[in-house]
Amino acid sequence: MRRFLLACCVMLSVSIIFTSCLGDDDVQTTYPSDAAISGFTLGTLKRTFTTKSSTGADSTYNGVYTANAYKFFIDQINHQIYNPDSLPYGTDVAHVVCNITSRNSGIITIKSLTSDSLFYYNSSDSIDFTSPRTLVVRSLDGRCTATYTATINVHKEKESTFKWTRMHDQLPFANAQQLKAFAHNDRIIVFASEGGECNVHSCEMGDDPQWATSVNSTALPAEACRNAVVMGEYIYTLAGGYIMRTTTGSVWEQSIPVPVTQLVAADTNTLYALSPDRTLMYSTDGGYNWTPDLLDSGTELLPTSELSTCLIPSRINPSISSIVLVGNRSVSEFDADLRAHVWTKLTGDSHNEPWMYVNTDQIEFALPRLSSLTAVPFGGGLIAAGGLGLGDCNVPGFSHFYYSGDGGIYWTASDKYTMPEGIECNNVFTMTADDEGYLWLICGGSGQVWRGKMVGIDPERPYVITE
Repeated sequence: MRRFLLACCVMLSVSIIFTSCLGDDDVQTTYPSDAAISGFTLGTLKRTFTTKSSTGADSTYNGVYTANAYKFFIDQINHQIYNPDSLPYGTDVAHVVCNITSRNSGIITIKSLTSDSLFYYNSSDSIDFTSPRTLVVRSLDGRCTATYTATINVHKEKESTFKWTRMHDQLPFANAQQLKAFAHNDRIIVFASEGGECNVHSCEMGDDPQWATSVNSTALPAEACRNAVVMGEYIYTLAGGYIMRTTTGSVWEQSIPVPVTQLVAADTNTLYALSPDRTLMYSTDGGYNWTPDLLDSGTELLPTSELSTCLIPSRINPSISSIVLVGNRSVSEFDADLRAHVWTKLTGDSHNEPWMYVNTDQIEFALPRLSSLTAVPFGGGLIAAGGLGLGDCNVPGFSHFYYSGDGGIYWTASDKYTMPEGIECNNVFTMTADDEGYLWLICGGSGQVWRGKMVGIDPERPYVITE
C-alpha cells in the first residue's frame, strides 16, 4: 500500500512540473533592430543587339545575357547602390529582375516612381530602373529604417565603338615640321621640330589637359625629334653627336660623344642605333659603349625614317619581350618601295637573338609606306597610321588605321578602329597610347589633338545570346 501511494505522489509531482512549464506566459521573442541592405545582384537581362547585315547595313535582334558578373557596390555611409562597370549598350533596364538581400531579413520596400507609396519587394517581380530607384529597408522590430538610392549604369554608346574627343588645338603642333609623341611618366610628351630647333611639349593625361612647353636647359636641334626613344624612366635622344636623356623634357643629361648617327629603337634596358656605315649597334649602359648587333638579313633593309618602336612583353616569360621596329627606307634611295619595313627581335638578359626581317610576300597584308608613319602597341596588338603614301605607294593619307595581331607580320585596314570625323592633318603626324587605354593623335597643319577610346563591354565577360 505504501509503495502504491509513493508512486502516485511521484506521478503527481511530475504532472504539476510539466503543467507549470507549458502554461508559462512570460516567454518573449526578440527581433533585430538594425536595418541595412547587404546584397544586390542581377540575373538574366534582355538586350537589343546591333550587327551588320550582308549589305553592311545596321540590323538589330533581341536576346538575353547573364548579368551576375557585373558587381554592385553598396555604400553603407551614403546609402548608394551602383555598378561601377556599366552594362552593355542596348540592355533593357525597364524590366529588371534582381536579387536584393537585407541584414537580419529586414523588410525591403520600393518607392513608386510617381508617388511616395512604398511597395513590398518581390524577387520574382521586374523593376523599372530607367531612373534611380529608392529602396527602404525596415528592421523586423519596426524601430529602424534605412533608405538607399539604387542606380543601374548602362553604356550610352554602342559596344565596339571607338569614341573620339577633340581636345584643344595647339599652335606649336600646327607649325611643326616633324612630330613624335610618347606616353611617359603619366604625361603625354611631344617632340616638335620647327625651323631647325626641337621643342618639347607635355600635358597630364586627363579630360582637359593643359599643355606646357618645356624651357630646355640645353638647346635641342631638329634631329632630336626623329631620334627620340623611350627606355625605362628616361627619354633618350641623339643630338650633335651626343646621347642625351630626360625624364621631363626640360632638364637633360648629356653623355660623351658616341660613334652612332641615328637612334632607331629601345627596349627596357638597351638602346639601338645606326653607325655611319649603317651597322646596327646596341648599348646596355645608356649610350657609353656600343656593340654591333646581329641581323638575319642585309642592312640595306633597315628603315631610317618614320621610325616607331613597339615593345610587346611575353605572356609566358616576363623576362622576355619582343621589340618591333617599324619604319620606311629613304625615298631618294628606294623610291619604288610600296610597303613599310618591319623588323623584330626577342630581347631579355642576353643579345644572342638576331633581328629578324619581316618579309611579307603578300602586299595586301603589308603595312603601306606612309608619310609620318607611326605604330604603337594598342588593343592587344599593334596599330599604325600615317599620311599620304611615299614614293610609289599611292595610299591616301589618314584613310585607315592598320592593325596587326601577330607582332607586325600581317597588317589589315581596321574596321574596329576608325579615324575621327573632322580630322584635319597635313603629312606631319604622330600618335601614342597611354596606360588608360586612350589613343592620342597629334596633327600638323591644324594643330588638332584627338583622344579616343573603345567604348563597350569587357570582352571577357560572358553572355549568352538567344533568339
